[in-house]
Amino acid sequence: MNFLLLSRLAIFASLFSVDIVMRTTFFPFIGGKYYFFRFCVELALAFLLLAWAFDGEKYDLEIKPRLARLFGQPIFLAVSLFALIFLLASLFAYDPQAAFWSNFERGEGGFQMIHYYAFFILLVALFPRSEDWRRLFAAALAAAVVMVLYGIASAIWLGSFIGPYVNKGLPIEPTFTGRLIFSNARFQGALGNPAYVAPHLIFAMFYALWLWFSRPLHAAAALARRNLLWLRPLGYGALTLFFFLFFWLSQTRGAFLGLLVALAAFFLYLIFSQKKLRKPALLTLGGLILLGGLLVANRDSAFIQKIPGGRLLNINFGEQTVQTRLWTWNSAWQGFKERPILGWGPENFSAVFDRYFDPRHFVPGQNTETWFDRAHSVIFDYLSETGLLGFLSYLGIFAVFYWEFWRRIWLPSRKTETVPADSWGIRRSPVRQALLFALPLAYFVQGAVLFDVLPIYLNLFFFLAFATFVFYETDEKQPAV
Repeated sequence: MNFLLLSRLAIFASLFSVDIVMRTTFFPFIGGKYYFFRFCVELALAFLLLAWAFDGEKYDLEIKPRLARLFGQPIFLAVSLFALIFLLASLFAYDPQAAFWSNFERGEGGFQMIHYYAFFILLVALFPRSEDWRRLFAAALAAAVVMVLYGIASAIWLGSFIGPYVNKGLPIEPTFTGRLIFSNARFQGALGNPAYVAPHLIFAMFYALWLWFSRPLHAAAALARRNLLWLRPLGYGALTLFFFLFFWLSQTRGAFLGLLVALAAFFLYLIFSQKKLRKPALLTLGGLILLGGLLVANRDSAFIQKIPGGRLLNINFGEQTVQTRLWTWNSAWQGFKERPILGWGPENFSAVFDRYFDPRHFVPGQNTETWFDRAHSVIFDYLSETGLLGFLSYLGIFAVFYWEFWRRIWLPSRKTETVPADSWGIRRSPVRQALLFALPLAYFVQGAVLFDVLPIYLNLFFFLAFATFVFYETDEKQPAV
């Protein structure tokens, strides 16, 4: 029995955890995803151990050398340090049981972090070739499509997106055959929260664009010889637009800002890295800035207000949702100052919020939120829940990523002599370099006003494993794809 193949299949299956909805549970959009993800990771780990026990020769040849090399790879060390401190914060938490096991509503905690870390290591160990990652990206794209289709189906058959996420003060006014697909309702797909949909689709757009600008495999090359090369950009381009449409309909302003920052970083990278692309990149960036400025300047016009997703253009620091977050961040800061080293522990923010409750949350006679179990910012969440050590280790992951990007991608690609080859051809592809450079910025900016959950954590660790492959595991003897 090929235990390594079974282990890989379990990892492929784990990518579809975002599509699991269990209506029989109290939180149908949460519990099932975590149960399925944990089961798949544990199954993959079990099959890997069986390969080590019963197929030692194959294990020693394929897996052992890669695991041995991990300890010399800075990204692995950074991720390991973050996971270790996260677990220490769980053990020394205000409520260790809640910190480690979490609850049915969130599912995060030390136990879940162990699974994310195992997921990361299994990805690095089991998928050493660019063809493997192409298939993983395809699976992640398929999972994102299913997630969107679930939301479309709910709108068609049930007449709603299954949830209360409609712009406050606006009636539901469907404009597409009496359904809610193009209305002021916020799209939430199979994730149950539009704030999770948007960052998930940012990652999905990255996967689609990466495959779009990758060199074709042999089958695709055969199509090109038959003058069918246009099928490639048509397929991935249409998929990117499909994801962007539902990203827009989620109306998540933090993720929208993150995407704008990523787009600016993408074009600036091209401007400073490629003379041939400098002019078109400048023109495109300038056009986007002009278009964005016109939309924001006219955001109160009747035309803009009627556009589905117009909420994205209305950023008012005086509105209630912004104010409640500022008050909550202050509570998190006060909690951090009380326990600055390892914080209060994951899943313990509710204790911080209660201790440093801001009475402005309560407005008599109004429907206001007076309980938060998240600071709604990865910055203040990690500061208050994992302390300074956890927050610095979290930032350290991105510091190491960009240091390694500079050393292994930017510098080699700037050489005037022949650029060294790699299995993705990334050192010869400024577009893919720019994509790799921009994605972490989109994640971090949207995270500044949100918190990490499975649909986001899964993609983050997936991306970090891919970065590990790109930086360290590429084999120059492999055909560039």
